[in-house]
Amino acid sequence: MALALSLQGSGLAQSTQKGPYTIYNISRNVYRIEDSNDGNPPGITMGDDGQVAHMNNCSDMYLIVGGEKGLLIDLSNKLEVDDAISSLRSLVLERLERKKLIISVTHRHGDHLGMLPVFAEDPAVSFWIPGNEFKGTDLFPEERTGYFDENESLDLGGGMIVNTFEVPGHTAHSTIYFLKGKNIVFTGDAIGSGSGVWLFNEKSFYTYIDAIDDLITYIENTDNHVDKDNLRIYGGHYWQGKEVGDLSGQYIYDMRTLIDKMKAGKAGTEAMSAPMSFLDTNFMYGTATITWNKKAAKKLLNSQKEE
Repeated sequence: MALALSLQGSGLAQSTQKGPYTIYNISRNVYRIEDSNDGNPPGITMGDDGQVAHMNNCSDMYLIVGGEKGLLIDLSNKLEVDDAISSLRSLVLERLERKKLIISVTHRHGDHLGMLPVFAEDPAVSFWIPGNEFKGTDLFPEERTGYFDENESLDLGGGMIVNTFEVPGHTAHSTIYFLKGKNIVFTGDAIGSGSGVWLFNEKSFYTYIDAIDDLITYIENTDNHVDKDNLRIYGGHYWQGKEVGDLSGQYIYDMRTLIDKMKAGKAGTEAMSAPMSFLDTNFMYGTATITWNKKAAKKLLNSQKEE
């Protein structure tokens, strides 16, 4: 096990490596767990020849420890190295200090569900899952799973209350988790992690427009106890934000402006290579990037001109 100090969020955060994972303390009793270590660093590593020598698209998990219960958000990539299961369980359970563990998931993509088997067979672990996103699935143990509706909250005790909010687009019901009164939100892939939110078809973009408007309305509603100027955003692939730095509330407002610029055909663009051929262009403004399709964007611009 190795200890280090790492810059993250608003100050110095202690990190601990165990097996294939590194855990970061990002706030009091709040942790980020990344499937990386010194031997398998996050992101792209270039070789001396200028070619990609290594790629680790880490997918982050977030642990919130309340006075009575703990909530683990997302379950990362599937790792099959020998000590992955024991290391992950140890990192989580040690910080719980015998409190009950509840697991939730932001959306139904495999790189956020990979380590589900680690906890699915543990009778002491329960699951709190977005009902709209996981309708019709049998991924979670039936007898220990509760499905919540949009905007539900979970009280972990000790002033740790988690509020949920849907931001559709990347998936039909991607769910984000605000830590009430702490100005922290865990967003999975709903708004991207700093290098582009992936919107997989034409419809997803139009859904996302409304979702961002609704998210800003939520943030600006004083009843929800969010200070947009001090909000810290933790996405599902934290390492992807290294070019823009720690994500703040400004990122969401830049996303809103980017959408307007895409409608007007004035967004910055760069070619994008992704496993899905539809995702061929990054559209950029400020700290925000939307990964979408060049032809679909041209169609969008033409429709705006006709109105």
